Amino acid sequence: MSRPRASVILELHSADRLVRTLMLEEMARLGLQPSLFAILSLIGLHQPITPTDLALESGVRPTTMRDFVNEMVEAGHVRRVANPADRRSHFLELTPEGEQFARSASRAVDSVQRELERRLGAPIEELREPLRRLRHAARAALSDD
Repeated sequence: MSRPRASVILELHSADRLVRTLMLEEMARLGLQPSLFAILSLIGLHQPITPTDLALESGVRPTTMRDFVNEMVEAGHVRRVANPADRRSHFLELTPEGEQFARSASRAVDSVQRELERRLGAPIEELREPLRRLRHAARAALSDD
């Protein structure tokens, strides 16, 4: 009798956890504190960005995002900038310290990517489009909640 196969969602979840562990270990090896690196990276990619848009982009609930933003502001990696179009809103931007952290952390990303590509025997870039489509579908599903 054949064994049941794990669902693709379970495979994705497991791959996420394993890659996350590789990233944490590589960042620690470089002497970096990895807390909230992915959120910090999204700010760097989309800045200036509102916390609401950042929550949508990351899939993190707004109340949790508020806590994350406060932590990054306290660490000196992110600053709030007034939104001239809406006084009730603000933008998030990386500080020079946040930009330096992101540059340093990118070495960890590059190292993990090279190792995974070596083991895969193929460029990880091949996964970009299916992952982008999956991310957009998941974001749409969360928006329907």
